[in-house]
Amino acid sequence: MYKKIFALLTIILILDVLTASAYAGSDWKIKLKVSSGEFSNYCIFGVNAEATDGGDNSWDVPAPPGSLSDTYIYMYFPHPEWEGTFKRFRQDIKAPDLPKEWTFEVDSNISGELTITWSDLKNAIPDKQAVLVDLDGTGGEINMQTSSSFVFGNTSLPRRFLVRISEGVPVPKPPESLVGKADRKKVSLYWKRNRELNLAGYNVYRTTTSGSGYQRINYSLVLKPTYIDTQLIRGKTYYYVVTAVNTSGGESGYSNQVEVIFK
Repeated sequence: MYKKIFALLTIILILDVLTASAYAGSDWKIKLKVSSGEFSNYCIFGVNAEATDGGDNSWDVPAPPGSLSDTYIYMYFPHPEWEGTFKRFRQDIKAPDLPKEWTFEVDSNISGELTITWSDLKNAIPDKQAVLVDLDGTGGEINMQTSSSFVFGNTSLPRRFLVRISEGVPVPKPPESLVGKADRKKVSLYWKRNRELNLAGYNVYRTTTSGSGYQRINYSLVLKPTYIDTQLIRGKTYYYVVTAVNTSGGESGYSNQVEVIFK
């Protein structure tokens, strides 16, 4: 009897590990955007199982020619070592083995501050470590999993940055079936319980802008698949997502988003 139970638990644990590592071999892309007022530009980096770390015509896209406007802002991956017709690229896709680094440059004649932004990485690469390095500035490193932007003062010279992606800890599956209900005093959230054996709890995130700007609202891990939110303003619409966290500190991607109107 005990042998059967032990065997069953072993199988469940193996399945959990395989599920948690599912992101490891996945193809993914991340969009970087630089902007100042009405002017902006972007570039894309990522990995694909069919790509190489060198120049690939199928995956690496040259940057477009310069703008005719007197005011400009460019963002690109410089690759003079590829010895092709093009030296600057808008999209740089590499082979999937990690760690990997991408160097990009921002060139602009706009005076003042420029802002680099990127989409939330929790769903794209939740089990990866992502760092932005300001090579020509302070050399400081920004955790791209916990931040979504970087502001810097522009100069007359192109400014170099580096993105480093490396393996992190395995993460749980995102929670499923999140629902929310509002009454006169609170919003009640419920979701399906995760089944990972090493689950530590959940985090709850809220925003007033659908699909972005999520901020964690729980002070400590939520241990049960339910949460009550009372810090609300009447007449506002709130959007919620939930993540699962394991005992190693790995945090899943977001659950489905639920919209709740607090009247």
